[in-house]
Amino acid sequence: MSTFNRLNQVYADSKLVSINDNSRIIIFSDCHRGDFGWADDFAKNQNIFLHALSYYYHDDFTYIELGDGDELWKNRSFVDIFSAHRPVYEMISRFYHEDRFYMLFGNHDIQRSIPGYVKSTLYSYLDERTMQSRPLFPDIVVHAGLIIKHEPSQQELFLVHGHQGDLLSDVAWPIGRFFVRSLWRNLQLFGLNDPTSAAKNFTVARRVDKKLIHWSLENKKMILAGHTHRPRFPTLDQVPYINAGSAVSPFAITGIEIRHGQIAMVQWCVRPDFAGTLRIVRDVMQGPQPLDAWRF
Repeated sequence: MSTFNRLNQVYADSKLVSINDNSRIIIFSDCHRGDFGWADDFAKNQNIFLHALSYYYHDDFTYIELGDGDELWKNRSFVDIFSAHRPVYEMISRFYHEDRFYMLFGNHDIQRSIPGYVKSTLYSYLDERTMQSRPLFPDIVVHAGLIIKHEPSQQELFLVHGHQGDLLSDVAWPIGRFFVRSLWRNLQLFGLNDPTSAAKNFTVARRVDKKLIHWSLENKKMILAGHTHRPRFPTLDQVPYINAGSAVSPFAITGIEIRHGQIAMVQWCVRPDFAGTLRIVRDVMQGPQPLDAWRF
């Protein structure tokens, strides 16, 4: 099935989330949390990410994770990933227990499209200190897509990871996982990148962007994705396809904020102040723009 038709299918099945001008949402994509080994791309930004989540939690934001939150292609066991990044999961769990968290699956955590896998790995965890089961995300539903509807303007924003329709990322994902787990994971030691990956190959990323732009233009709807790891915030004369970027860029993470009925791209990074002390800071990179600022 083509990307266009797969996106139509996901859109038709997506949960509708209504928001207003008082709503606050932060969207991060492509965290790729690993086991803290040499192939864990998230490890270098874990503290930045945790600080950003704490900021959004205390400022009453809803957190949406746009897919590839965990690196389940390189790593066989979610337990190892959870153990490596437990403080992050504990913070996300706080969002979830206050009904302020939505999780989407991408290609690297596509196993979460299987309800039985979600139940066995995400509902609870074994606390090794007490040897008792404790709730993590009980009864969570992991989505393929979400539709955010801004009620005052009636503007819709379609959220999806962006891998839909790709042969090795979507249709034949077990084969894609096999190559990543058995081949490319080891070749990373020698500095070689996966040529099929949208995050590692500029040509593949451009092809993904073109397909998402085509869907947005044909359906006359805003779309927000991840997958390519390349942040994108269109000008008002461009097709409204936005990309959240990733949490695994060197020394920084990017995300999309929605508040006061406006949308903006933000970056969190480590920067020295005038005294030379390193601090985690938030920068607004592009926007904000009203959600209904783009016209077809």
